[in-house]
Amino acid sequence: MGNEQSQLKGVEISKKAIQVTDYWSLYNGELPTANGAINSISIFQGETLVAGQFWTNQNPLERAIKNLKIYRHPYILRYHASWSKGSLKMLATERCRPLATCLNVTSDVQICLGLRNVLCALIFLLEQASVRHLSISISSIYVTDDGAWRLAGFEHLWRTVDFNLQLLEKSKPYRYPKAIDPAELAHKGQALEQYAFGVMCEEILHNKTDANIPSVDDFKAYCATHLKHTNPAMRPNLSAVLLHPIFNHDFILIHSFLTELPLKSVQAKQEFFLSLADRLRSFDPETVAEQMGALLLSRIVLLDTTAQLCVTPYVLRPKNDDLSPALFTPKIFAAYLLPKVRQVFCVQDAQIRLTLLEYFPAYVEFFSKEDLQEHILPQLLLGIKDTNDVLVAKTLLCLADLVPILGSAVVIGGNRSKIFADGRPQGIPDAGNPWSAVRSITPVIGSGEFLSGSPVPEAAGADNSESFTSVLMNPSSFNLILPERLSPEGEDIYQTNSDVELQVDEWSDWENDGTTERPNDQQQSVEANEPATGTETITTENDQTAASKPTNEPPAPALAKVAAAPLAGSIERLDIRAQPTKKSEQSEEFDFFKDMEPVIQRANVLLIDEETPSVNTPSEAETKLVKEEKRSLSVSHQGAEQDAEEEVPLVSSSRLEIKLDEMLEATEDGWGDEGQEEW
Repeated sequence: MGNEQSQLKGVEISKKAIQVTDYWSLYNGELPTANGAINSISIFQGETLVAGQFWTNQNPLERAIKNLKIYRHPYILRYHASWSKGSLKMLATERCRPLATCLNVTSDVQICLGLRNVLCALIFLLEQASVRHLSISISSIYVTDDGAWRLAGFEHLWRTVDFNLQLLEKSKPYRYPKAIDPAELAHKGQALEQYAFGVMCEEILHNKTDANIPSVDDFKAYCATHLKHTNPAMRPNLSAVLLHPIFNHDFILIHSFLTELPLKSVQAKQEFFLSLADRLRSFDPETVAEQMGALLLSRIVLLDTTAQLCVTPYVLRPKNDDLSPALFTPKIFAAYLLPKVRQVFCVQDAQIRLTLLEYFPAYVEFFSKEDLQEHILPQLLLGIKDTNDVLVAKTLLCLADLVPILGSAVVIGGNRSKIFADGRPQGIPDAGNPWSAVRSITPVIGSGEFLSGSPVPEAAGADNSESFTSVLMNPSSFNLILPERLSPEGEDIYQTNSDVELQVDEWSDWENDGTTERPNDQQQSVEANEPATGTETITTENDQTAASKPTNEPPAPALAKVAAAPLAGSIERLDIRAQPTKKSEQSEEFDFFKDMEPVIQRANVLLIDEETPSVNTPSEAETKLVKEEKRSLSVSHQGAEQDAEEEVPLVSSSRLEIKLDEMLEATEDGWGDEGQEEW
């Protein structure tokens, strides 16, 4: 960088110049970095030989390069590199443009800050570096992309030991005429910088009033009276000019403190950050964002512990309403702070990245999809590979916030398949809104409805406690309020009384949308067992014999009393609803499904009793079953027809009894010596 013969590799220079002077032409340039980013720079390009007696032995651009390499200050134009290209001399600096081209669109606050920057740079050169600047004017000031003013014109910078009247006289034709003290030769160039600075301030502030800039009228009078005093000895030092109220406005003080933050003590920084947010709210938010946005998101602020608690939350969280304590509206945040946030995301510092991830959900929606996909997503994917578990965990949370915006295929890749299905019992999924909340069958207290779609009765509220009690005591009214509860198959019949049986509805299938239609087999069994009377009955699945026998039904008042007792006693039985059975119009109803009723035969079980044989008395059904078996055997065996007509007793387990002695004899005969002799 410091070698004059070194050339920036890969630099691209625009063809159109933005400034042309007698000494050089100014171009915009772009310099690619190793990580793929692009640095914006400015290129000063000048001829080696320049006409003029004063520049016979030296080139003005070469002299400016030499001084910029020696004198460095935050408010002096930053030097990057220089090289020669044929007969041309090249100088690369930070991206800038001449103040004269943008002074008309510069805000009042920017003017105050800019004049203070130039004044601080002159104080450094004159009072600390012991050099003389002979060309202080608007043409020597450049403005960076963020609106900061930088001092240049270093081709007219001379060391104090080299300064003399001959040099002053020769340089006079090449300086700004209005900024030259008429009596500077007579006073041997004493305090000529104060005079030139006063003239420049008057030209910049000539149409400004106190309504725009505080104390501006007083400062213009100060420039005419003190800085341009005819007696150079009466002109104040530039460090004393810095004490004027125009440079000590609260906004100026905050900006200067943030700029000079590395020079401040720990205690001073703590006191400053504790009250910074409240002080910034008294200014225009757009002005604050434009002038201090980069400073509020600088590395030293993001790493400060006090600033992380008292400043950063109000900077990185845009306002969501008028009562929000945030400093910037979404529009201002997106215009001024979002580009800086995108730039800070490239900083590979764990604490800075954790701070950005902490407030990522608050500002992620303001990024465009292109910025998220090209800049933010690659940085987040890089973060999940870090060894810091906290950083990885917060990065994964931020990746989840990107899925609704970019889609899961972009965030995690396209190698996916549908694994989970929507098993909701009711309703149709909203295909247009894939991010709708997952429904649940659990009721939400106080919400007024079930998430599954079933309404909560109004009587459940605190204001309707009396009406809810009446519902519990009156099953018929409860039947009108509570809908049928959804449940898996089974558990559909409850036994409420051993003497009185009530019939309840079957729970619907999971695929039914709230309907209570019965399957064919269930409807068949209900209709087959339905009595002719209009009273209510209940049957169980296992008690098949009770369904075929007539029951003694109690009268209707007694039935209502018995049905109300379990409802009032246990809140868990509120999902049971009594449903009256339709009265049959005919005494005998023809069953169309009688022939379809399945016949289940009982299997024969042969029991072997090792100790005492027992004789089981055959029942009518068993006797009939044995007869059917014999009758089938008689068809296949023609010779046994007479046996089919006889009564066959029940097969006893004694017929299968095997005596132990016979088993022993069979064993001896089968495995005796005779078999061995045959071999």
